[in-house]
Amino acid sequence: MHTPTNTLPELLASVRRVAPPAGRVLSVYLDASPARATGQAYLITFRDLVRSLREKLPDLERKDFEAAVAQAEDYLRGDGSSLKSGIVLFASGHSGYFYVAALPWPPTEEMAWERGPVTEPLVQMVENNERLAVVLFDAREARILTVYLGEVEERRAVHDDVPGKHHGGGWAALEESREARHRLERVARHAERVIAELLELAQAFPFDRLVLGGPPEAMALFSAHLPTSLVHRLVGRIKVEMFASESEVIRAAQALVTVAERHDEAESVNRLFDGETTGRVTLGLEETLDALSKGRVHTLVVADTFEAIGGECPRCRRLVAGPGPCPICATPLEPVADLADRAISQAVARGAVVEVVSADAAALLATREGIGAWTR
Repeated sequence: MHTPTNTLPELLASVRRVAPPAGRVLSVYLDASPARATGQAYLITFRDLVRSLREKLPDLERKDFEAAVAQAEDYLRGDGSSLKSGIVLFASGHSGYFYVAALPWPPTEEMAWERGPVTEPLVQMVENNERLAVVLFDAREARILTVYLGEVEERRAVHDDVPGKHHGGGWAALEESREARHRLERVARHAERVIAELLELAQAFPFDRLVLGGPPEAMALFSAHLPTSLVHRLVGRIKVEMFASESEVIRAAQALVTVAERHDEAESVNRLFDGETTGRVTLGLEETLDALSKGRVHTLVVADTFEAIGGECPRCRRLVAGPGPCPICATPLEPVADLADRAISQAVARGAVVEVVSADAAALLATREGIGAWTR
């Protein structure tokens, strides 16, 4: 198997930029975790999904479908050594439209044959996993990691020769106070060096959130030196040892970030509700799909629990909740089993921002059918 060359953001950018060829696109999500990579179990699942989907297709679509299946299977028949935990693949049977990327976590396995790529699972992965930076800091050492989609992108270490603490009395106590001031100055310079490295990393790997870890005294000094631009990104502190493994650090940091994300999502939905009277917000399925069809959606907000069926006009691409002809051009609609995915795909293709919310935010948005948008 050739190494997947697209990162998830690159893949989303590509399918936003390149229109699918005439016909439909085969979308495939497979669990390729180590246990399933052995013996290429994911390839067996792929063939099972193909058989199940093939039985439902009209004869007119079989030729294009089989061409896309052959294109995908040709890729999947490799040894799988480049896979991580999962794979996403979009195939059309045309050489100019074939996209693949490794996934950081095993996905729900699924296959679809639609007019556009099924991107909702990708959007959720990207939107729900912001890049973060982690700094483990003590008086002499520091570790800096940038983490994106569950993996370390960049790692740096900073060491400074800072004198240790001394204890004594009398003249020794006077000397100790001088040494303490000197030591404090050295630790402060150490903190400034680490912050300089962190700011440099922020240019190369722009991160949304910052997590700190280390002894309380050292953390207090380091936090006091943080510039405002980094204070605004600070999520909180984790309790891990300076020598903890990267996987341990990532788990602790992501647990903290998840709490912060759920809070931000709830605030986002509350702002959406508050903006309903401004004329720049739609809430509910019909209004939001109407704004989407007119190219007015700037930010689409969808609950991860949102489910709806409807139709898509093959002529003007309008999405409609429910059966019937297109309300604009009266063309008979093609059925859409997952309006959430099609709405997200259309929003991505038109350059809109997509925010998928969960937990309390999803429950709140569900009171307005689970979907809304900020409009242009």
